[in-house]
Amino acid sequence: MDRNELRESFRSGERDFSGIDFSGVRLASLDLNGIILVGANLSRCRLVDTMFDNANLEGCCFQAANLDGARFQNANLRRANFNSSILVRTYFYQCNADEASFRNTDIRMASFQETSLRKTYWADIADEPDSDEGDNQFTDVDFTESEYIPYIDDYAVRVILPNGEIYTTPRLEGWNL
Repeated sequence: MDRNELRESFRSGERDFSGIDFSGVRLASLDLNGIILVGANLSRCRLVDTMFDNANLEGCCFQAANLDGARFQNANLRRANFNSSILVRTYFYQCNADEASFRNTDIRMASFQETSLRKTYWADIADEPDSDEGDNQFTDVDFTESEYIPYIDDYAVRVILPNGEIYTTPRLEGWNL
């Protein structure tokens, strides 16, 4: 299925595209609010400025996808694979991303607000902690039982760390495990 087929099917009211292989398809700037892509393959997709509000993306593979400026609001991202993807200016609000994997991810200027990141896996993150471009926002985020977490700096408020410790100050001094 290509971009135009997806757009036409979505416009005609179809919402469930679970398990479909979209790998390498350019899906940039689409409004995919309410879409169901459980277990779908979106690896190597160009998803720049794509909106996934109220979407069910459980187990979805975003490996090596470009999600620059993408928006996930009230989305189910449980067990999603973001390995080797680009999360620059990506917005996550009230999402469930439990057990998701963020290995070797380029994550800069991203915003995670009221998002559950329990038991997530973070490793080899390109988050540039020493530059302003690396500033990611974490507000009301739960990292309980995660194996590693990205660099957290001045832009973190009410973060639950992997050991269960809760930080309520807006000025954390670069916590890394």
